[in-house]
Amino acid sequence: MTARERWDGFWHAPTPARNLAIARILLAGTALWMVLSRVDLPSVLAYPAEMWTGVGAARRARFFLGAPLVGERVLYAALHATLVAALCGIYPRVSCFASGLLLYHFAPFETIIRSPNPYLRGMTIPALGLLIVSFAPRMETWRVFARGSQAPAWPLRLVQVLLCQIYFFAGYAKLVTSGLAWPTVENVRRYLLLLNQGLSNAPAGSLGYALADVPWACALLAWGGLVLELVFPLVLVSRAARLILLPLAVLFHVANGLLFRIFFQNVFLLLLFVDWERRRSSS
Repeated sequence: MTARERWDGFWHAPTPARNLAIARILLAGTALWMVLSRVDLPSVLAYPAEMWTGVGAARRARFFLGAPLVGERVLYAALHATLVAALCGIYPRVSCFASGLLLYHFAPFETIIRSPNPYLRGMTIPALGLLIVSFAPRMETWRVFARGSQAPAWPLRLVQVLLCQIYFFAGYAKLVTSGLAWPTVENVRRYLLLLNQGLSNAPAGSLGYALADVPWACALLAWGGLVLELVFPLVLVSRAARLILLPLAVLFHVANGLLFRIFFQNVFLLLLFVDWERRRSSS
């Protein structure tokens, strides 16, 4: 098989429609979970005007800012409604598209007064993913769950690629900015000590502090995490890689949460790489 045939097969070969429907559920469910954790996100607009002096007209236009607070609260309520509709498969293409646009609008609210970008708050992949699947055919009826039903693979593949980029470019950024100075025992030790300072309890009693004094553990965390990030895109093309790397990614995020106090809110989207039709057939 030529490289061109492999490329076309990756994007355009049919995939079980069940996988696409579950991708919609995972994206909408993850987004709804994050939105419900931010009870009154539009209240950021009520902050003193001095806090908004760094937000110029271009950034306001980029994210469609300018509606009054009451209007933003109505839109935020609409976001909850459209996400529930997308989750339940009610007019899925319309509800996914509306959810994606609204997520894009609200994504920067937590960071825009101090940063020009809405990244690192968890909404990027759900927003892009819901917009992508809104253009997918064969999402309109319950028949997508029927065994043997097929759909074009490109929407699911594109969302998977975007998720893989989070891992790959995290490793790439470490090497570009710090080189081989990043995966060193001393560097990881500093991160373990620093990121555990925000605990309500004494940080000296944390697991991160305990491992900071174990050089081999720091080395394992440094190199293991870096290698996982750089090779993770293999899950796109190899079933064997999925069997190995997906469980390792879950372990990676558990370790990040326990040791570095960093929780990856999109961790449930790793289920996008599961072939649910195969799982059903084997069970």
